[in-house]
Amino acid sequence: MKPFLTAFLLFVALGAKAQIITNDTLYSSEVKDKYVITVRIPADYSAKKKYHHIYMTDGSLGIGDYVFGKEKSWAATIPNSCVIIAIAHIGDWEEKRRRDFIPADISKNVEANFGNADKFYLFLKNELIPRIEKKMANKKDRAFIGHSFGGLFCLYTLFKEDKLFDRHFAISPSVWANYYELDKIEEQYAKTHKGLKAEIGIYVGGLEFLNKVLYSTRNFYNTVAGRKYTGCWIKKEEIGNANHFSIRKPAIDRIFEQLK
Repeated sequence: MKPFLTAFLLFVALGAKAQIITNDTLYSSEVKDKYVITVRIPADYSAKKKYHHIYMTDGSLGIGDYVFGKEKSWAATIPNSCVIIAIAHIGDWEEKRRRDFIPADISKNVEANFGNADKFYLFLKNELIPRIEKKMANKKDRAFIGHSFGGLFCLYTLFKEDKLFDRHFAISPSVWANYYELDKIEEQYAKTHKGLKAEIGIYVGGLEFLNKVLYSTRNFYNTVAGRKYTGCWIKKEEIGNANHFSIRKPAIDRIFEQLK
């Protein structure tokens, strides 16, 4: 991680005139695997300003392609109030997404390559976030964006006691995964908590190729909204003409509009 941070500090110190995107690999002792970490710094970055720190899954997949503008015809407009920290898997991303983003069942029956969301959470908490904020302490708040299994993980973080993130944006979240384990986690949480300090935005497509994505998301939203947790602001938007993949662009645009 040191070369990445060195490059980052250099760009900040020089007062970059254009947006800066840097990337490097970071080994996680929690997960026992490497990740590619991509950071986008706004053009007018200043240590005297406060920024939204936005952590994002799938930095090398479709959502990352849009956010980082890998294709000129498909590039998000990112507010200068945001610093993006994107995490990408190396190697078999399909298997590793299941490993990192799906929570284990409450009985803790964890398989080697499935249901290790707790370890990925510890990677964020103990390794990635402290390294970012050691060099860039001027955050306004922390947000998390995830799509599909990444959206599931985004919602999973809501029910952790240490509340790493202030804002949670879940796009087509796979609430159904692992036999609707997220619903069970929320139910356990509700038994001992009256409050849930978080801002939650959920986006789902009306043309989801799996109806269970749409229906499970509706059910999760209705349950959480119905709890009337203190400190919780939650909204859901169904984008009628979007499917599981095409929803990424309009959802990201809506998220960044909120963060201006």
